[in-house]
Amino acid sequence: MSKLLLNEIEKEILHPAITGKKVDLHPFFAPKSVAIIGASPRKGNLGKYIAQNLLHQKYDGTVITVHPSGQAVANCPVVKDIHSLPKTVDLAVVAVSASKVLPLLQPLANQGIHHLIIISGGFSETGEAGNILQKQIQDESLRLGIHIIGPNGMGVFSAPDRFNSFFLKPEEMILPQPGSVAFISQSGAFLMQMLNHLGKRRVGVHRAVNFGNRIDIGECELLEEFARDPEVRVIGLYLESVQDGPRFMDTARSVASRKPVVILKGGKAERGRQAALAHSASLAGSYAIFRAACEQTGMIEVNGLEQMVDALQIFSRQPQARSNRILVVSNGGGMGVLLTDLCEQAGLRVPEPSQKNQFVLKGLYPSYYSFRNPIDLTGSGTNEQCVSIVEYLLMTGEYDALLLVLLPGTEGITSDIGPMLKSRLPKNLPVSVGVYGSLYDELNSVLHESGIPVFPTGERAAYGLELLVRQSRWIKNGSSFKEESYPSFDETPTQNWLRSFATTPHEMQIKNLLDRCNIPVPKHFHILSKKDIYWAAEGIGFPLTLKVVAPDIKHKTEMKGIRLNVTDEKSLILEWEALNTDWPGQIWAEQQMPAGLDLMVGAHRDPQFGPVLLFGTGGSYVELYQDIARWVLPVTDEEIFTGIEKTKVWDIIQGFRGAPKLDYKMLLAFLKWVEHWMISEPNILSLDFNPVRLYEKDLVVLDAKITQVPLEWKGVRTCTPNT
Repeated sequence: MSKLLLNEIEKEILHPAITGKKVDLHPFFAPKSVAIIGASPRKGNLGKYIAQNLLHQKYDGTVITVHPSGQAVANCPVVKDIHSLPKTVDLAVVAVSASKVLPLLQPLANQGIHHLIIISGGFSETGEAGNILQKQIQDESLRLGIHIIGPNGMGVFSAPDRFNSFFLKPEEMILPQPGSVAFISQSGAFLMQMLNHLGKRRVGVHRAVNFGNRIDIGECELLEEFARDPEVRVIGLYLESVQDGPRFMDTARSVASRKPVVILKGGKAERGRQAALAHSASLAGSYAIFRAACEQTGMIEVNGLEQMVDALQIFSRQPQARSNRILVVSNGGGMGVLLTDLCEQAGLRVPEPSQKNQFVLKGLYPSYYSFRNPIDLTGSGTNEQCVSIVEYLLMTGEYDALLLVLLPGTEGITSDIGPMLKSRLPKNLPVSVGVYGSLYDELNSVLHESGIPVFPTGERAAYGLELLVRQSRWIKNGSSFKEESYPSFDETPTQNWLRSFATTPHEMQIKNLLDRCNIPVPKHFHILSKKDIYWAAEGIGFPLTLKVVAPDIKHKTEMKGIRLNVTDEKSLILEWEALNTDWPGQIWAEQQMPAGLDLMVGAHRDPQFGPVLLFGTGGSYVELYQDIARWVLPVTDEEIFTGIEKTKVWDIIQGFRGAPKLDYKMLLAFLKWVEHWMISEPNILSLDFNPVRLYEKDLVVLDAKITQVPLEWKGVRTCTPNT
């Protein structure tokens, strides 16, 4: 066995990004002593700014700078080389040019430094030469047992430890106070904006990381670290790509079951999708698959920086929602109506108080107040009235959360309501407060200390409660799925089946496989000459369909390669002759099946997440309808059922407007069969069964295509870390 192959095997065994092996990340956030390599007093030097930031933040550990000139920075101790560092240093921050990083690794390991933040850029983001250099650093760090955050990143921020590795000038940063938020970002610029916004909104942060090019420590290690950290209540995540799809799925599912994980995806645009792709491939879509991953794992996706800040604010400060009954209170009637609409659109209920409680309130307060929910105090409402009504209704047990929205400009509602809310609102129910105008800053400054989130608009306050309820539903698993027995199709014939073909199998060859697996397909017959027409008519019967069959034909309808409703032998001869002129020897006759519900079932191998299962409305207009459910594999029966329920076609399967129910158990069996084949056969790039016609007590596969993994993919593992 070659040394190169042994090295690759060693990486597979030892690399935490592949194995999921626990890594001690504590020295990255709370080092007792840190060395800043490359820091000098020179203007624009990044290391200088890092040292200044640490002093400005009152970091209480030891900061030592390393530079050949021996010039001190910000009164920090300085040494001229790594060999002169004391053995007490437990973290090094590297801010030198890319070409100088690799020679530093062995000296750092010799000094016992095995945690490294590489700020430097000039690696894989710059092209092939940079990528080669980055790979060399990765290999050497693996050999030496050095863990790295970076390169090409901002590094870390730890509020309680007063530590960060940022190279921005101190006066350009607004850093949050200690809190319960952890944030992971692939982008340094986005991380800085997040911290700036969280700081302005008085949302506390425990720790935050920009991992840059992700040479070693990436999103999975950080998710696991923050899931274990008792100081973290919610994790925010900004990603542009996923390092290891299957591991990310496992990690996210585990973490999201314990703590909210709020995620924002950068790079959503789909480019270069080819019309010639099979339906499954064109409908898969990298962002669509990412959304499916979020739904399966319980991560909460947001759109944009402001939504991310709102989500982190509500999750870091409020308890889990018991259910979705929302009490809406405002001092503006129109605002209450708008908020009620928003709540109901988001699946939240805004029920009226009981008649008894409405009667009690009407006896205590002006008759022109509305107590039907939304509660409208009108412009006459006062601080005391608002708080008392809220306090009373929340004590009835009829509500699970409060949405309070206050408008400025009236004499009765003033900033003095802040201390009253702070002392009298319940601690065991979620509260979200929206405040407009001049009241916002005043109330936020008072209520944030007690953990009550204040938002600058009512809409954003309502969105916060929506997120709490969504998270609660995920934890409680509100699916209507019931464990039932359902048929299964034989998976044995799929084993090594694809390897028996020198070229890509065509539709009828795939259907022969389906038939061997006991999956219903139409009768079919290959018409090579006129003499075959009689046998086709005799064996299949009328009406039948003629179609062109070849592996390279993706869309028969567009190519006019299909003839439906062939009802007699004369028509069969004429249609066959017409088709055979353009596609000699490629014409098949097939049984024409009765009308039913046409569905699409497919699978596609995504380069980041691996195999993905697809289901939705089928037929010629599948791309137009875009009624598609997606699952990253493997998938549970319950996840499949929940995904099918969310499609529009599910209502038809269930029997829309008195129509009979269709055989969803056979559909589920077929989806599970496709899943098994896709997972067990790595040479499949995509499978496309469209249409699959569903009946009351059966289904039949009317069309089938397969695309194999390209030759350049052969032997290359997908879903391994991108370096």
